[in-house]
Amino acid sequence: MAMRIIGSFTGVIPPRFNYQLEQICIAIYEGKLETNAGIEILQLILDQNHYDAALSRELNFRPKDLSSILGSPKRLEYLKRLFLPDGENAWTRLQAKQEKLFLIVHQLMSASDILDNLPEKKIHRILCTRHPYYLFDHWVSCVDMHGSTPRDFSVTLGGSLEVPWFVQSNFEMFTGGSPENKAAKVISDLMKSQESFLENHSNVLIIDFEKFVLEPANYVERMEMMVGGSPQKLASILKRENLPRMHINLSNQKKIYKRYSSNKLNSDFNHAEDYEILRDRILSSTSDEHFNLLESAASTYEARFGRWF
Repeated sequence: MAMRIIGSFTGVIPPRFNYQLEQICIAIYEGKLETNAGIEILQLILDQNHYDAALSRELNFRPKDLSSILGSPKRLEYLKRLFLPDGENAWTRLQAKQEKLFLIVHQLMSASDILDNLPEKKIHRILCTRHPYYLFDHWVSCVDMHGSTPRDFSVTLGGSLEVPWFVQSNFEMFTGGSPENKAAKVISDLMKSQESFLENHSNVLIIDFEKFVLEPANYVERMEMMVGGSPQKLASILKRENLPRMHINLSNQKKIYKRYSSNKLNSDFNHAEDYEILRDRILSSTSDEHFNLLESAASTYEARFGRWF
């Protein structure tokens, strides 16, 4: 949802996922890649992304993908760029337009400091986050994919552990466990990393899912202040995303959302009842030790953002 809104801003290149940037940042963070070499590679990746955008090269034209250019109000502009000349002409257009890259990454906050060291690049961070209980089903559906399928592009610790890089300690609480217990451990570790990062970085635009979907207007204003420019066809985008919502679970049930168990969340109960029912369901499916991790993560989240009901 935030991706669609931000991607519509004037002067912003349509969004794209960038796993290579993730992987280089993580390699530097884990001490597997020398810092100066990593910075050089990151600089080249971003420069190439900028140049490719001037030609509409490597944009996503798959109609059903979340980052598809076909869902953007700028689609005609970028379709026309397919026929423009490359080389010096493309570079001149790039310099004249001064467009901003919009890259989407996953779980990268703790490993993203290196991006501030890139020469002549100014980084704006936007963190989209969600209550730990409401992330549980998503992580249960995908946590066993790490290190076990070529469809997952997350960095793992290697060997036979198949532990994602963002699990930083107490590996025994992750390995060999049920998907439910693994999900609780992952969410707990990511919440700790998120809090540690936010305590040391004040210039992050945070979009907490629950309040965003109920009252998006204030968040859109903050996006405008950070990004600059203004969104195009905002009313149409909000309508397509069902924003604002009467209930946080009233999402558009796209196939990709259902793949990650979004259909397990329902809007048959008011927010307080839904919260307690979900908490009880998670409690019954995890060990006491793992549930305590998740409950602590939920308390941390609520201490920062409050509840939405």
